[in-house]
Amino acid sequence: MRDTAIGLLIGIAGGLAFWAFGIPAPWLAGSMMAAIIAVFSGVKVGMPDWLRTVAFIFLGIQTGTAVSWDTVDRAVHWPLSIAFLCLTVVAVTWACTVYYVRRSNWDPATALFASLPGALSLTLLLASSTKADMRRVTIAQCIRLFFLVAALPSVITWLRPHDEVALTLSQIGGVWDILLLVAVSTAAGFALEWLKVPAGLMLGPMLASAGLELSGLIAGAAPMSILIPANVVLGVMIGARFAHFTFTEFREALVEGFSGFLIALVIAMAGAGVAAYFSQLPFALTLLAFSPGGLDAMTIMAFSLNLDPAYVGAHQMARYIGLALLMPTATAYVLRRIGVPVVAGKEGW
Repeated sequence: MRDTAIGLLIGIAGGLAFWAFGIPAPWLAGSMMAAIIAVFSGVKVGMPDWLRTVAFIFLGIQTGTAVSWDTVDRAVHWPLSIAFLCLTVVAVTWACTVYYVRRSNWDPATALFASLPGALSLTLLLASSTKADMRRVTIAQCIRLFFLVAALPSVITWLRPHDEVALTLSQIGGVWDILLLVAVSTAAGFALEWLKVPAGLMLGPMLASAGLELSGLIAGAAPMSILIPANVVLGVMIGARFAHFTFTEFREALVEGFSGFLIALVIAMAGAGVAAYFSQLPFALTLLAFSPGGLDAMTIMAFSLNLDPAYVGAHQMARYIGLALLMPTATAYVLRRIGVPVVAGKEGW
């Protein structure tokens, strides 16, 4: 409990500092940076599972209540965009794998799992079934997410036209509406989690709150104030992952991690540009949706940057579920083709 309180206080301090300096997505990026500094300074930072669960449920609620019938009308362009996203995921994985094998002399299994864009928990589980270097896989994934959270908001803000109209959402006013929203969404989240649906804790509240919004039972988005605690929790969670590494390991991995981040970002920008052209959507929006970060981090960033969270959430969810469903079979096939042994019977292997 003490580690949790310390982590939250550090995260809030980091978010306040970034907010004061006008840095984009301050509560997410600031809390993450503060937590990383604290971790390497020897401070124990903790974040219990129940707090993570609350943050995911609130993020799903916030994303779902941003859905309107206008969103449904715009969604006609999304299947084509999601198809380009799938191609981008494959291209990112292939390019980063080739880089790690040829330039960094990593073994194929380590390179492959270090290159997969997202679904970190499943990636690590599958990697543990091979001879992949787990520390390299973990730190490569964490550093890429670190650079995405730290740099992507500024990149998108720089690329975004200054005269672009920011997204504005009316907020729910009634207390009973908020209680109904939270109760139904929480039940939906736990139901999908019990059914072992990928990202169920976030997908359930997202679908339930969107259904309540579209049915007219509630009107308006959830208060934006609930996103600040969710930002802080998520930022501290990302930072706490670095507690498993020494600062020397972190420093030595920065070059390879930054190189993987740049490769992934360039390919994501290319895919996002094509999707923006054919779908007639803003490039800043498609870039955030195509960015190979975490489902939760990229969706929460959409709110921070005033971009359409429904579009970003739908694409990040499609990528996450696609990876969760296809990754066990696809990675096993690739590794067997190149002669890398895997342990049978684990997650579809």
